[in-house]
Amino acid sequence: DMRGFTEMSERMEPTQLQSLLNHVFSRLTQTIRAHRGTIDKYMGDCVMAFWGAPVDTPNHASLAVQAALEMAQAVQALNQERQRAGLPAIGVGIGLNTGAMCVGDMGSDVRRSYTVIGDAVNLGSRLEGLSRTYGVDIVASDATRAQAQQFAWQELDRVRVKGKAQAVSIYTPLGLRETVTPAQQEEQREWNHALKAWRVMAWDACDVH
Repeated sequence: DMRGFTEMSERMEPTQLQSLLNHVFSRLTQTIRAHRGTIDKYMGDCVMAFWGAPVDTPNHASLAVQAALEMAQAVQALNQERQRAGLPAIGVGIGLNTGAMCVGDMGSDVRRSYTVIGDAVNLGSRLEGLSRTYGVDIVASDATRAQAQQFAWQELDRVRVKGKAQAVSIYTPLGLRETVTPAQQEEQREWNHALKAWRVMAWDACDVH
């Protein structure tokens, strides 16, 4: 999902907005397809994709995570171009979840589309909405993290999203494990220490530098 889309749409002509969306979606779609993802649909300022269908893909979670990281990088590169042109930056929020879904042609007797439905799909959408709250580009579920162990992950929180009775752990990927710098590793250690202290209300121990 693009952040700030509503605000930008108020200042842009419809044709300008169309051009921007087509440009952004083209870049993101190239990344998704390069990592064997299937485009489900475009909805306003949002693109939805899934992995593992129509062709079974055992490493679907890892491919989705890598695609998400590269999508965030693509938006950063686009923002550098926009900055040079004197245009405002755009933001992106990505939700990732892994689970059982129903996939196939769905709709009416007049029109159908190849799509996915199920609780796992809904959770992915909820996680995308949390990206703004936690100030990160990507929010992933524990189910995705568990199937993409070659990446380094930062735990963000445990949350109870709308429509879910049980709280879920959420994470953001930092990149492939071998690419994480010593400075990032140290930051992770401090963050994990503060998160544990916060959960037991040891407020003084939450102050890290």
